[in-house]
Amino acid sequence: MRKRWRGAWLLLLALETFGFQEGDPEEPTGLMCYQMGPSRGMNCTWPSRTGPEANTTYTLHYQSLKFKRNQTRSSQAPVGQSWVVIGRSSLTHNENYAVWVEAGDGTQITPRLTLTPHEIVKPDPPVLSLVDVTPVVTVTWTNPQWPQHFSLDLACHLRYRVSGTPNWTRVHEEDVEPNIYEFSSLEPFTAYEVQARCIPGDRKGFWSDWSPSQTFQTPEAAPLGLVDVWRVASPPEFGEPSLLLLWKPLNSEAARGVIRSYSLAFRNGGNSSVSLEAGCCNVSLPSRTTHVWISANNHVGRTQPANLSLERQDLLAPAGVRAAAVHGQDLLVTWEPSKDPLEGEPMEYLVEWAEECSSSKAASLDWVRRPAGTHSALLTGDFRPRVPYQVRVYGLYPGGFGASAPVRAYTQEGVPSAGPQGLQDHSISKEASIISWEAIPLAQRNGHITHYTLYLATPTESPQTYQPNVACLSSVQIKACHDLHNTSQGLAPCSQAVSVPHCCPPHPSFHPGVKQTFPSLARRLLDLCQKVLPSWCWEKVPDATHSRITLHEVDRDPHSYRGPLAQDAAEEEPPITELDIAEPAEHVNHGYSTLPQLESPVPARPHGAGADDGPGSKPRTEELGPSSPTLEEAWGEQAPVISGYEKHFMPTLEEVLGLA
Repeated sequence: MRKRWRGAWLLLLALETFGFQEGDPEEPTGLMCYQMGPSRGMNCTWPSRTGPEANTTYTLHYQSLKFKRNQTRSSQAPVGQSWVVIGRSSLTHNENYAVWVEAGDGTQITPRLTLTPHEIVKPDPPVLSLVDVTPVVTVTWTNPQWPQHFSLDLACHLRYRVSGTPNWTRVHEEDVEPNIYEFSSLEPFTAYEVQARCIPGDRKGFWSDWSPSQTFQTPEAAPLGLVDVWRVASPPEFGEPSLLLLWKPLNSEAARGVIRSYSLAFRNGGNSSVSLEAGCCNVSLPSRTTHVWISANNHVGRTQPANLSLERQDLLAPAGVRAAAVHGQDLLVTWEPSKDPLEGEPMEYLVEWAEECSSSKAASLDWVRRPAGTHSALLTGDFRPRVPYQVRVYGLYPGGFGASAPVRAYTQEGVPSAGPQGLQDHSISKEASIISWEAIPLAQRNGHITHYTLYLATPTESPQTYQPNVACLSSVQIKACHDLHNTSQGLAPCSQAVSVPHCCPPHPSFHPGVKQTFPSLARRLLDLCQKVLPSWCWEKVPDATHSRITLHEVDRDPHSYRGPLAQDAAEEEPPITELDIAEPAEHVNHGYSTLPQLESPVPARPHGAGADDGPGSKPRTEELGPSSPTLEEAWGEQAPVISGYEKHFMPTLEEVLGLA
């Protein structure tokens, strides 16, 4: 234990002697001296103190050890300065010195350093110059501050790099001749910078600082690679369609100079070809062009011609194209491979994308190529959020190409900025209507439409909402009144409310969330008219849902019979919750078969009842089983007798849509 305490005491004494303070990692740790050239003074530097003692004064002591023993001289630095220069006249050639530094309080802050001035020489940086840059770059350098009569020559290092890059390349020392070097493996038409440093030939001393950079540019060379060329169908101009040829400029590594023009040759349906010169980077060609060749030219030469075949555009295309957002910035496109029976596998795939809402497809068009055998591509263009992009994948064959169906993609989606417009009611009967609307403009969707939300209000119940899982619908068949809006990553603004006057008898008008306000006097007047006037005055002929004549109605008291439209005031109307959704027809025929089928209020007739079912019967999706009730079982003794009256007066399409 006593030895341990003794060791700790000695350590604390050493720290106090050399001026180190607890918790201060910035204390000085070393002293360095070098002679500034063979005929100039000696520069000594040391780490300075920090904190409260930062403005202390330092004194450099140097003592002769060979010729003038025990002779000590000093040089004091200004306050806060941690270096001094000792003149050449104060030093003796081939003398050995001990050097150390003390603080203003007399504390030695560096250990003693033993040195000989002529062995610590540090040359000045060399001065570089260019001799020639064609056909190779030759660099020379000199050191004006190094005496010509000095016994030692200088050994130098050389390094270079492409301008603007962080990494340097060191030239092997054995490849460097005295004061000259020729670069023979540099990239054409590239800016470089070169630096040099030197040390005395005996390697005793210090390397000089790196010289200031000497910059130069290598000469041009013939361009390499192929021009990346593609095409886009151009809208007709002056009555004739044309083909817009697009290509990408060569990058600097492939251009190897200034691209001055592009040489094009194309074949327009015949065997002869037409040549022309064009700038960058598009040109209009005849729409019947079948083959295109293009090369890039600089001052030295040109690239090999790139070939684009447009002879056939109906070859087998990739299928199953999908585009998904990656990190909200890029698009990952995948597809299934294609193989044409005659052409075989594609030489490569081309993935094309453009802003779907852009007024000029060519202005926003971009593409990437992928080799045969790959089935995906990561698109890293300058995509904008909430903007729809149209993506296609092409299989390129020697004789043409095949284009996939386009897919729509977003890198980032948002809430639609508008709701559906043009909400309209097309009456089908007194109980049903078809509500149609216009799709939200593509520029305002801000993402994929997932579904439409219908707001449905009834006179006796609070508003209800329905969310059909179909986003491509533009109309629905309802049996109540509703409002409509769209959702995609959130709720869009609602469309304007529309009244459906014939969806809820006796003809009230509704607004979402508003109760029925139809006066009771109108019902009484309607009942009175039905009692006094004959049925052909107030009954619509034909009426597919209310024109049935049954035997049990004839047996009733004629004074109590008020017709099929009359209802008892005390009778409670059942809630209306039925919602039929129908896909919009692509082609409208002039026949009744294209109209939506309405569900008849009469129970379905048993299987095998005949093909003469009324127009109000609901289409069957599956056959009923043997246990299904018959018409007599369902109605009992008062089974209705269908007269067939409706079969001869089917409404036309114009009557159903209210256009007649």
